[in-house]
Amino acid sequence: MSVKHLAFSYVRMSTEKQIKGDSLRRQLEWGQQYAKTHNLLLDDGLRDIGVSAWKGINRKKGALGEFLRMVETGTITRGSFLLVESLDRLSRTQVMDALQLFTGILRRGITIVTMGPPEQIYTWESINGDFGQLIITLTVMARAHEESQRKSERIRAAFANKRKLSQLGVRTNSSPPRWITATQIAKGEFTYTLNERLPLIEWIFQRSADGVGFDRIAKELNARNEPTLKPSTRGWFFTSVANIVQSRAAIGEYQPHEGVDGKRIPRGDIIVDYYPKAVSEELFLRAQKITHRNRIGGRGGKYFTNLLDGMAQCTHCRSRMYILNNSPSDKQYRYLVCSANYRQIAVEDQTPVCSQGTMRFRYDQAEQFILDNVSEFGISDILQMRRVDADVQQREEKLASLSIKLEDTVRREARLLTVLESEDVDDLPGILALARQRTQEREKIEGLIRALRHERDVAMAKKRGLDPANAIQALRDAWLTAEDENDRYGLRVRCNTAMKDFIDSIQFDSREGSYTAILFGGYRAYKFFNITRVRNATQEPLVVDMQPLVNTGLWPSNLKHAEARQLIQHNLENTPAVTTQNYRSAKSK
Repeated sequence: MSVKHLAFSYVRMSTEKQIKGDSLRRQLEWGQQYAKTHNLLLDDGLRDIGVSAWKGINRKKGALGEFLRMVETGTITRGSFLLVESLDRLSRTQVMDALQLFTGILRRGITIVTMGPPEQIYTWESINGDFGQLIITLTVMARAHEESQRKSERIRAAFANKRKLSQLGVRTNSSPPRWITATQIAKGEFTYTLNERLPLIEWIFQRSADGVGFDRIAKELNARNEPTLKPSTRGWFFTSVANIVQSRAAIGEYQPHEGVDGKRIPRGDIIVDYYPKAVSEELFLRAQKITHRNRIGGRGGKYFTNLLDGMAQCTHCRSRMYILNNSPSDKQYRYLVCSANYRQIAVEDQTPVCSQGTMRFRYDQAEQFILDNVSEFGISDILQMRRVDADVQQREEKLASLSIKLEDTVRREARLLTVLESEDVDDLPGILALARQRTQEREKIEGLIRALRHERDVAMAKKRGLDPANAIQALRDAWLTAEDENDRYGLRVRCNTAMKDFIDSIQFDSREGSYTAILFGGYRAYKFFNITRVRNATQEPLVVDMQPLVNTGLWPSNLKHAEARQLIQHNLENTPAVTTQNYRSAKSK
């Protein structure tokens, strides 16, 4: 009894839409009939659907690529058959590349059969012995490449024309973001309206602006079974939320792109007011500026456990402090530890990054003491956080709009400079003139921003401020009584964000067993001491006030960060500390 050889039926279609036609059924039936007629054992699972052969993608990533690897390793043995509709199913690359693929398969003893008509059988022997078959093969390969080349050029020209029309104000994008509905009003022209997903987009931006991380937002959306923008059973992810918050389409902008080697490359300038705005520019910017949304530093857990995140530092090495023994039990203390010391991080010569930050600080006390004394920080005396009335709000919105325009102008200016640096510039005088124009636009916008910021600051200074201590206390009261887990998390995140407005850092000193909250660039500092094995402790901090140094001009302006840090530390060590009670008494005189 003869051993049956294997036959592999390879089906490739550039788009999934082609499945709906008759081609797939026809190819499969032909493969089955050929295998039956020639007593072959058929494997018809070799399919590349939605994979192009124009750039050889099916050879690199698709099922054909896997077939080639199995041929090379000997898993698919000599004497096997590869059944295809035509040679252009294998490749539409340039003739020599296609020929290399074709002969590489034949050289390893694989017989290629094409459906035709007429049906063709290719072997290493036949292609070397029949010059006519080789000429026909090369002709088929050349025609396949030319067809794809012409199609590619037509598509590129069509998209280039769409980009040109878009720059002239014609809405040509048929696939806007999924919170926008496109309605065709003419051939290749659309009108856009915000759809029923708008409230979701607004909610996501607001949560991000409040300081809630992308991971947490995704978790909340999954918990309430919110459908994803693109239908999926996998739910929301970090990237799902990040792509929405970082999309400038939310403020109406459209960046035309061009596909190059499978990548989307920006082409031309950003078009403003292309889409209807889903959120205000002010909200968009606030959502971008919240650093907590990033994954750096890990998640905050169900409760946003570390309220001091982003502020707590080791005095000795400036590494962040993180919570050790993050237990849900009230009977077990949580401690803040120097991350560098705890992880035993060392430099190249094995010298520890931090050998002094060895103390464990009670986290519950650190949070409690700082929150209990927020009202003592005298925030309204220095920061003067003002009530945002209609006048100030209007300036904030103008600033947000100008900031976005400045970012766009800088991007355009950089793009022109990149063009100028290239060796092949057709219109050098024109490009130089346009570059000068962009530079002037940027400088004009920067001037407007400076003037508007001054007007905003003057307007805010004329209004009586709201001490953020009151706001923080209100948030604290709210999360202590909140029953919903997501509400508690959001309230603590907002409190963390509010605290960062006036607390530069909280320095944990293991040698002294203290931690110091440094406010307003070092103008004032409040020192607490670590207390162990005591529940429900209270503590009155020591105050170090460096405001007199500012008033007398002894505090230099425009200090670099490292210099300012050194000066702050020097003043902390050499400025007398007093109790908050004595400090209040002195201030009242």
